[in-house]
Amino acid sequence: MQILKALVVIMGVLIIAGFAVLGVELYKRMSDPNRAAAQAIDSERATPSSRDPIDVTLDVPVGSRIAETLVLGNRVLLKVTLPQGLDRLYVVDPRNGAVTATISAGKAAP
Repeated sequence: MQILKALVVIMGVLIIAGFAVLGVELYKRMSDPNRAAAQAIDSERATPSSRDPIDVTLDVPVGSRIAETLVLGNRVLLKVTLPQGLDRLYVVDPRNGAVTATISAGKAAP
């Protein structure tokens, strides 16, 4: 009977310790904002695209050139230098080719 009581106490302690470890791990995962963003990016990379390639045409003046391209999460940022010397940023969704934002910056060259 003594052995049975000892086993019940030991199992109770193990169950409580298991719940404590589970609670600490859940708290750490919920309070880490970078983990959710990293998992979202990894899942997008792991998902193969079944659609055909998209042909996107940007509405820019003649003589413009793409100065830089940068991938930010699930968006593509294009820095376009216009003939007047102005810079314009285009934020493009690569899944459908839609321009989600256009930002003009800089001053015209004299």
